[in-house]
Amino acid sequence: RPMVRYVGNMHGNEVIGRELLTQLAQHLVGGYKLQDRRIKSLIDSTNITIIPTMNPDGFDRGTEGKCTGGDYVTGRFNEGDVDLNRDFPTWRDLDQTYDEFTQGRQPETKALIDLILQEPWVLSANFHGGAVVASYPYDDYRTKGQKGIHATPDHDFFKHLAQTYADNHMSMKNQSHCTRWFFKDGITNGAEWYPLVGGMQDFNYLFSNGMEITLEVSCCKYPKSYFVNNLWDQNYESMIKYLEQVHQGVKGLVFDSSGFPVQNAKIMVENLVTGNKYKTVVTSEFGEYWKLLLPGTYRMKAEVPGCLKGGTYKSSSWQKFELRENAPLLEFDMTLEESACPR
Repeated sequence: RPMVRYVGNMHGNEVIGRELLTQLAQHLVGGYKLQDRRIKSLIDSTNITIIPTMNPDGFDRGTEGKCTGGDYVTGRFNEGDVDLNRDFPTWRDLDQTYDEFTQGRQPETKALIDLILQEPWVLSANFHGGAVVASYPYDDYRTKGQKGIHATPDHDFFKHLAQTYADNHMSMKNQSHCTRWFFKDGITNGAEWYPLVGGMQDFNYLFSNGMEITLEVSCCKYPKSYFVNNLWDQNYESMIKYLEQVHQGVKGLVFDSSGFPVQNAKIMVENLVTGNKYKTVVTSEFGEYWKLLLPGTYRMKAEVPGCLKGGTYKSSSWQKFELRENAPLLEFDMTLEESACPR
């Protein structure tokens, strides 16, 4: 089952994500007990992790009814006086060891880093407040003076994820509900909105297989409690629909020539129409892989990087496949054979 994760309240005074996720957990458990067909199918086929709060100390300092605030006193920062969404390793740290890129991180950040790296996550989202929009990577630019959309190799699917949440939300595409910013169709690229360094969604994409977006779900950071039921109604269908997006693309197992599963094999996927090369994912300890993709025509292969002593490496052949609107998920296993190393 593919692993999906929701995280709320990393900014302690942005509380609606915390409330939505607490209610969602209760709704999923209750729906499963009642044999709700949609909920039962989702839970039976998906490994769902819900973390309602990442910053309980900041939440404790927040003030109900206060719609703004960006510091320690108002509750945005953790007890260490740090903005947790500026505390994650970035593309600048990709060449560092684990000990190097976790040195000096806040305990909450370190806990999430460990969770993200230790499990084969496929999809996630983190919940914020202060705006109403679905924001997708990248959040950070790599060139000084760069402007506009900073697209990932998986831009098409990230945009699809954001649009799925906005389309199923009751007000995210209605700009009159939160007039501080204008977001066409209720979505934005993070860097184009405003660039930030050290965010959690970029860390997920750069350091793991996971694809994460940021969900801003209330114009007021800490609204009065009587608004919560209405905000639940506005977000419910989006939260469920987003979880269901993990069941598209291609998934399977990778074996060696003896039939044993292969860990850390690289899965490479190319779009045969556009020529786009997507970010590689690696297999789990059980040889599993998942790659989220939109309907289209692709080819893929699996390989274990590095030459063996005999001048060979383990690789599958390229496999062509097609995903269709009425059949968006393909299960496909691959077997690695030894081939001569490229000169």
